[in-house]
Amino acid sequence: MAIFERTFSGNKEVALMKLMKFEHLRSFFWGRWGKYNAPGKKTVIKKAEEAKPISSPVVIQHELTRKQGDVMEMPMLRDLINLPTTGKRQLAGHEEEVNVNHCRVPIDVVRHAVDVQDGIMSWQTTKDYNLLKHHKPLLARHYGQTNEFLGANWAMCYGFSHNVLTSSRFTGNNQNIKAISHPNIFCAGIGQVSYGVNGFPGTSDYESEVGTTIEKMVETNVFDTNFITGLKASDQVQDTDPIILKDGNELWMLTVHPLQIKDLEADPAFQKTVSQTHAIQLAKDNPLLVGSKYIWGGFAIFVSNTAPMPVSVVDGRPVWGPNPVVNMRSFRGYNKYAFMTAYLIGSNALFKAIGRSFEYKKRTEDYDEIIGVAYRSVEGWSRGDWWNYDDGIVGEHVRNYGSALLVTAISPESY
Repeated sequence: MAIFERTFSGNKEVALMKLMKFEHLRSFFWGRWGKYNAPGKKTVIKKAEEAKPISSPVVIQHELTRKQGDVMEMPMLRDLINLPTTGKRQLAGHEEEVNVNHCRVPIDVVRHAVDVQDGIMSWQTTKDYNLLKHHKPLLARHYGQTNEFLGANWAMCYGFSHNVLTSSRFTGNNQNIKAISHPNIFCAGIGQVSYGVNGFPGTSDYESEVGTTIEKMVETNVFDTNFITGLKASDQVQDTDPIILKDGNELWMLTVHPLQIKDLEADPAFQKTVSQTHAIQLAKDNPLLVGSKYIWGGFAIFVSNTAPMPVSVVDGRPVWGPNPVVNMRSFRGYNKYAFMTAYLIGSNALFKAIGRSFEYKKRTEDYDEIIGVAYRSVEGWSRGDWWNYDDGIVGEHVRNYGSALLVTAISPESY
């Protein structure tokens, strides 16, 4: 029943409750790791402080709140790779060219609104609900879900957040701001997706290679200890920046869905050596590990039913997330999909840039007869991909040392 509907067959019922109950909100998983790339979020920041790297999976940049522009660009110097000159060999003329990769974080508006009062009689028939008071937390909850599903998750799978990729401002742009699958994708039972000859990230050949590799997987390619052990031996995983514990040991973080963790927990090899108590103890001295469920094989394993998303293959190419996305409820009920993604998380996995912070706006019309409340934010999420456009094929020299997508099958439910 719509709360503003009125009929004249009888009086509106009187609401007797004192507290408004909100529908269940799934927690914002990525929020635990967000760190601002500026001490104290000061308005004026020294250049030395501005350039200070932040060791966190999610880095929030807010330079655009005080500077004009809609794209933040962060440079990264590539390693020197040439052999040194020795003996009496001449060095002049053999200098190595310095290569710089760039990570772009574009921003655009995100907003949503609700009707608080659709005529004075709607207020009269719902005054006990106190909608004007409750709609702000309701909108805040919507904003949290938007950041979870269409911000962080969307950027992890497609490179940029949903509001950026669907904005007309970036359509047909020349900055490579388009949906691009992760450059580091591992499929259980197969291994890392190959780039092929010309199938580098950002090309249609790469997207086809990702789709082809996923379709080769079978239902037994689940998230288990064999898959985790293989990941540990991968050069790409070893190059991903780990968490350095207080005792000097290193751990990588895995974020998996409950549909995947049930397969891991059913693995006999996992049952023999798992230590949930160890995870709890390490979290006491290492804040980034708070909430981890298990420590196994050099990985801290987190479980979330909101962060990982399913993947399907349509016309030979991957579709990350629910298909189709109709509304926010589309991000539920993933057990109908055959394949699920998990995330390998390291430092600088995701960047969020803010141009204008979250704020509420109120609309009144027709002599205060109509009242609406909205939220607005200017922001954008980006995956930590560092691109080089100066040499080779675009995508050939992309670097991502902060994360990877892990695709596994989901075993049939039996209970």
